[in-house]
Amino acid sequence: MNSIAYSFLKLLPKNAVSRAFGAFSRAKIPILSRLLMHWFAKHYEINLEESEIPSKGFANIHELFTRKLKEGARPVEDNAEVVCPVDGVLTAFGKIANENPEYNMKAKGKFYSLESLLRSKELAQRFAGGMWATIYLSPHNYHRIHSPVSGNVVAAYYCPGTLWPVNAGSVERIDGLFSINERLITQIATYDGGEVLLVKVGATNVGRIAVDYKKDWFTNSMPPPASRKAIFTKWEAEETHPYTKGQEIARFEMGSTVVLVCNRAVSQRTKDLFLELEGKEVLMGQGLMK
Repeated sequence: MNSIAYSFLKLLPKNAVSRAFGAFSRAKIPILSRLLMHWFAKHYEINLEESEIPSKGFANIHELFTRKLKEGARPVEDNAEVVCPVDGVLTAFGKIANENPEYNMKAKGKFYSLESLLRSKELAQRFAGGMWATIYLSPHNYHRIHSPVSGNVVAAYYCPGTLWPVNAGSVERIDGLFSINERLITQIATYDGGEVLLVKVGATNVGRIAVDYKKDWFTNSMPPPASRKAIFTKWEAEETHPYTKGQEIARFEMGSTVVLVCNRAVSQRTKDLFLELEGKEVLMGQGLMK
């Protein structure tokens, strides 16, 4: 990102502009919506052959972007304890060390902490000794999010923030970008002592993240799902919310990035978690080990 673009985006009311674009993307405007969808699909080289298309076609850009896939388009690897929750590129991964906790994660050579990402020291400490990986979704990718493990959703966290772009230039220019942008975190407990966090990071243009288990929570919405003055708002499940590995659990409505965090129990059981996947394209349902 060059200095002019950075200065412009810094002054831009990114959340408000993104909400306006989101409303436009959901509008059903005869002819215009169809022309824009055609341009969007062609420009970003979206593979519609693997998509589940409604009988009357997509009504707007929103429906195109949040499209489902045909059954069987993404087989879920049976022998893997942890599978990829999204389509995208695994841009970075690493171990969550106990020492120097303020420098235990990185993006484009810039370090940040798990505590800043989660905005909770207590929650971050639960994952010391575990592993993390960052997966970036391009506009052409399938943007529904699936559970990486089988287990129960036990909690979720809404972290208000701004909506910078999450492309390589922005990540390289802005320190701790993933800790600044608005995000929604899902905490899943497996049936054998494991825990994972799905950290879903919003981005410019729409910036909405929706979750299946709490349908009244949307990020970058008016009114917001919880106070924007709080550092984060925690929701605790009062009933069982079970998910099987590969089951749909959330979706991006434009954007963005997922940071997958696994605790020590999961990383110790899973041989070579994330190894040799850095910089490579990954698919939902793919096993995340060597």
